[in-house]
Amino acid sequence: MARQQPHRVKRAFSAGGVVYRRGSAGPEILLLRHENGRWMLPKGTTEAGETDEQVALREVMEETGLRNLKRVADLGEERYRFYWRPDRTFYDKTVHYYLLEWQGGEEPSPQREEGFVGVEWVPLEEALRRVRYKETREILRRAQQALAARTASGG
Repeated sequence: MARQQPHRVKRAFSAGGVVYRRGSAGPEILLLRHENGRWMLPKGTTEAGETDEQVALREVMEETGLRNLKRVADLGEERYRFYWRPDRTFYDKTVHYYLLEWQGGEEPSPQREEGFVGVEWVPLEEALRRVRYKETREILRRAQQALAARTASGG
């Protein structure tokens, strides 16, 4: 019987954005729909020499087409593990998120090369229902708190 190779564990770092716009009934969050049916936030891998904020802005631009963004808050990190079957590796992934306000002037469009088939502005409560990953829902809750504090302070 052939002996199986042990599984490897690799660390991976990414950054992304919770992009919002001011809607008539409150803030609306931009969600991407992947071809697998899951709704997610734009995020991507850190490249050499980039700060987390630079990665977040670049990835939001690449995955949604939006460029007119203003950084509002640092939402901290989510961390999770997953297994990638093709290379028999467990990944310990950290993703740093920022709250970004869309300033208008362009329409979002999904990056098809990354498997995104849709993009939609939804109320924050709806975003919390659509996103399946508990770590990402926690990031959305932090965004909700930051937006509430911003509203309370008149920002």
